[in-house]
Amino acid sequence: MFQRIYVEITNTCNLDCSFCLKNKRSSRMMTIEEFKHILQEIKDYTQHIYLHVQGEPFMHPNLLDFLNLAYEARLKVHLVTNGTYLGSVTYELYEHPALVQLSISLHALQIYDHDQNHIVLKQLIQDSDKHHFSLFLRIWRFDDLKSRTKLSQLIDIPIDKLPMKRSKITTNQFVDLDDTFTWPSLSNPYISDLGYCHSGTKLIAILADGTVTPCCLDAEGIINLGNIHQNNFITIIKGNRLTTLNKYFNQNICSEELCKHCSYRLRFNKKRGITL
Repeated sequence: MFQRIYVEITNTCNLDCSFCLKNKRSSRMMTIEEFKHILQEIKDYTQHIYLHVQGEPFMHPNLLDFLNLAYEARLKVHLVTNGTYLGSVTYELYEHPALVQLSISLHALQIYDHDQNHIVLKQLIQDSDKHHFSLFLRIWRFDDLKSRTKLSQLIDIPIDKLPMKRSKITTNQFVDLDDTFTWPSLSNPYISDLGYCHSGTKLIAILADGTVTPCCLDAEGIINLGNIHQNNFITIIKGNRLTTLNKYFNQNICSEELCKHCSYRLRFNKKRGITL
């Protein structure tokens, strides 16, 4: 069982944020039939699905249909959005029983009283104790004063009193602040062949075209384990490439070249007693 499986329903986004990897793939929206097939393949291997790797899931015209299908499959849905479509979807989405977590990035959100996205967000914050899902207000960069100011205004906490890590503010409401990370790429500097990651054990990802990769940050599908529309999921996760990856991670060794160029995994070193 995986703690979570990422299903990228679209790799298309309306923004071009500096902290996000530039999409080199052709823009794609997953079809309903493709999503149905994926759920049938993975429903016995997780309870939680995250509907993104890259892309803005609120742009998908069938997002509510996807939540309905996930609910039928008894899967819990996590959504991450840049917030620019909060006012464009039916409020039925926020009341959907499949939704267990909604994370909203504050980098792009306009804080104007008459901006519809702002109005919806304020309502979500105000009603957070009534909702059945957790609302996360996310900032990717500690040094982003503009976004921290937005957050301070939204939750009515002085900016110098804001917590600097993930913290619970009220019932079902959290702030989620993290350091900016570098998306893994073969063009990044070589780090080390020593290391560990949860990829392939606690999590796995399925890109919009069906490519399965062990890493939720492998937006280019470099560690290609197979395509879920061509092979059974069980065959893919029992394949030699993932088996080898996990075997060597258990020995604190990176077998994949992408992992050797990934700095994100360094955050796991201390708990594993790894020193470079």
